Amino acid sequence: MALDSEPPVFPVSIKLTAARIDAKHTDVAVLGFSNCIVILVTQLSSVGSLVQCVVSQLADTMLADPQHMADQLANEASVPVDIKFLLGNPGACAASSLYQILATFLSQRKHTQNPSDVRPVVLGIGLDLPREYKVSMDDGMPDLGAFSSTMNAVGALVDECRVW
Repeated sequence: MALDSEPPVFPVSIKLTAARIDAKHTDVAVLGFSNCIVILVTQLSSVGSLVQCVVSQLADTMLADPQHMADQLANEASVPVDIKFLLGNPGACAASSLYQILATFLSQRKHTQNPSDVRPVVLGIGLDLPREYKVSMDDGMPDLGAFSSTMNAVGALVDECRVW
């Protein structure tokens, strides 16, 4: 290799952004590896949980039917996603349900933006969630109405950093 040649480009696409979400500084990094997409979202300057999101094989079956694909693209929530916690205990904290919902949302969003990209998403997440977002004692379900604005804001930041 000649000394005057340019150094090789790092083989991973990396995009970064930051914004205030719910009055908290939020960092987002998206890394595009050849075998997966890594999305890091934190308000805590660290990653608390790692969640793997794989678009289900059912989605591939749906893509075979052009009409069904058009319907699917119109409704990203219809894309089935398999979720697995790689690090962090899904039952140990009240935020784990919200983390699963956010992971599903971001993976569905990625899939509808580029259905041909079959790489799984690995989401590293550490959010400082307000008490009103957490699980209700009445029915054991998280308050999705309160969380939806946060989820959409995180989705918009991730869209700024798309590597797919």
